[in-house]
Amino acid sequence: MKYKGYEAIIKYSDEDETFVGEVINTRDLLVFDGNDVSEVEASFHAVVDEYIEDCKAENKEPNKPFSGQFVMRINPELHRKLFVKAKQAGLSLNTFISKQLNETVSKI
Repeated sequence: MKYKGYEAIIKYSDEDETFVGEVINTRDLLVFDGNDVSEVEASFHAVVDEYIEDCKAENKEPNKPFSGQFVMRINPELHRKLFVKAKQAGLSLNTFISKQLNETVSKI
């Protein structure tokens, strides 16, 4: 589900016998639930709208869906291999890794 730039995943909870959703493209924790599709959708919209309103009331900027930056720790040897491959391809390490990740995700 998508709403105002926020994206959510929904899973069924056997324990609660309801659908539970979580906004996945923000660092803030936004969860919601509902018994059917229309309730889940309404709950999702409400939690996003409330989050945006709460941020305005607190005079803080809502956590925007992902900036495109993240820190990743890898084995130094893998780092070296990636750097060499990037240079051989005539690309920066960031561009090379971004292209590789995009190709991999496209296959999933």
